[in-house]
Amino acid sequence: MTAAADRRATGLSAWALGLLILLPVPMLGSLAAGGAMVAAYGSLSRQGPLAKANAAAARRWGAIFLIVSTGLLAAQLALGLIRLAAPAAGPTGFLPQALPILLYVLVCIVHLGVVIAAMLRARRGEVVRFAFLGRPS
Repeated sequence: MTAAADRRATGLSAWALGLLILLPVPMLGSLAAGGAMVAAYGSLSRQGPLAKANAAAARRWGAIFLIVSTGLLAAQLALGLIRLAAPAAGPTGFLPQALPILLYVLVCIVHLGVVIAAMLRARRGEVVRFAFLGRPS
């Protein structure tokens, strides 16, 4: 038996796509990471039950991350546009203006932690389970 035939598909690549957040293009990395994690399910779901379970978990996390990060970026853009349209009427001070971007940075840090932990689990051949992702499919 060859080494390639002996290796099981684990779905590791679906989680590894979450590292696209490290792209040096501001905000595009998070959108690419979430979208790639969601899109990876299609091809990985046919590579065996372990790969399918891990790809499904990556898809759920990628969708959550994509929705939250997009919402926070939209909120930051909206606050910026309000500030430009009516400087006196918009929120003043650092914290109200920077709250969405600070939350975005926090979500990105959490995303990296989740992706790295999941990659380690998938590499060991385990099904990735996190309570916040719901039941595995």
